[in-house]
Amino acid sequence: MEITVDHSKRDAALIARICMADQKALEMLYRHYYNQLGRFITRVTVREDIIDEVINDVMFVVWEKASTYDNNCKPSTWIFGIAYNKARQAVRDSTRIHEESLNELEEDNSLFEEFNDNLKQLEMTDWITPALAELSADQRAVIELTYFQGLPYNEIAVLMNCPENTVKTRMHHARKKLATILTETSN
Repeated sequence: MEITVDHSKRDAALIARICMADQKALEMLYRHYYNQLGRFITRVTVREDIIDEVINDVMFVVWEKASTYDNNCKPSTWIFGIAYNKARQAVRDSTRIHEESLNELEEDNSLFEEFNDNLKQLEMTDWITPALAELSADQRAVIELTYFQGLPYNEIAVLMNCPENTVKTRMHHARKKLATILTETSN
């Protein structure tokens, strides 16, 4: 679901109200982002049992740091950036993080042209969730932010605090792994 300009303006106004300790504004922002954050956090952590805890941590940071939001990015990018950091921390805390060495893998975009087109149209079903669970937390985050939140690579790079090429590399390896997993599953 792509956030529209109207939602961005509304969300920025809510953040401005939160700066003035407006609890109703926080509640409205919480309700607006709860489902999206829940899905995102589940994808990154692969742990449904900590969704509410991480969402609450995210919203606490929004409450505490609302004055630091500077309108240089969309409110959704800022909020998902906080969520990404909190989700990664949750993964680290549960000692389930596995970083991949990206330098040894080769780039081969030709394998993914058709897969890329089809992935944009996939709805989350029971058969894809286990495949996503086999990706690293960073790869799941890039898939979620690109295909399900509609964010461009440059915003994801800001959100994940990494170069845009790193986002592209994570996407490449995530697609490659998903293509292999989903091909094996369908046979």
